[in-house]
Amino acid sequence: MTPGHVREETLAIAESRLPAGCDGPPLHRHDHDETCYVLAGELTFEVGGELVGVGERRAVFVPGGVPHAAANRGAAEARYLTVCTPPPHEEISLGRGIRPGAARRIEDVPGRVKVLVRGSDGSDRVAVMDDLIEPGHDGPPLHHHAFDELFYVIEGVLTFRLGGEDVTCRAGELAFAPGGTPHTFANLSGKEARMLIVCTPAGFERYFERVAADEAGVAPSPEPIDEWPEITVVGPRITEE
Repeated sequence: MTPGHVREETLAIAESRLPAGCDGPPLHRHDHDETCYVLAGELTFEVGGELVGVGERRAVFVPGGVPHAAANRGAAEARYLTVCTPPPHEEISLGRGIRPGAARRIEDVPGRVKVLVRGSDGSDRVAVMDDLIEPGHDGPPLHHHAFDELFYVIEGVLTFRLGGEDVTCRAGELAFAPGGTPHTFANLSGKEARMLIVCTPAGFERYFERVAADEAGVAPSPEPIDEWPEITVVGPRITEE
């Protein structure tokens, strides 16, 4: 259980704040992929020459090598998460700030399970999901897999089992399950919760796409979504003990 930020071999995540009317870093690029998820307020990004307005519970994905910058042009402080895959080593500044122009708001993804970033968006290094967890949700059985998985609690309280330890995470805290680590979660709080799930490398988002399609009663993506990474069940759900 870690508040704020974490840096591992495969990814880094940090929570940041940008005051109203403030510019972030100048236009720059780097080798790692970057996902920005806005927790509160609104940010304006320049990504690949296009201006993108990103409000609360919205995200922008920047593949490695794409020039980008950020600014807070709103009247309130913005709070946001940055997920880097792999962790950053250096940045190459291009020497100018964000240019003026009309922002474009990214539309919300409908449903309880939202796939924000797919492996096909970048170099198959990361997938990011935004999931609403209803009260009493039992979660999956205790399991492990080869990819790393990070859980950041946006709202509410969730219970995670990592290896042989149970931890409680509240809004702003996270749990990290390196590849091969038995883990699961449940919502034992009696109130709705929301979390961001980051998988690296990508691939397991195809499972979440199937869940989202089933819940919406629509045809799944034409991608081979049945071919997600192997999951090995090694124990019961938290509520089954």
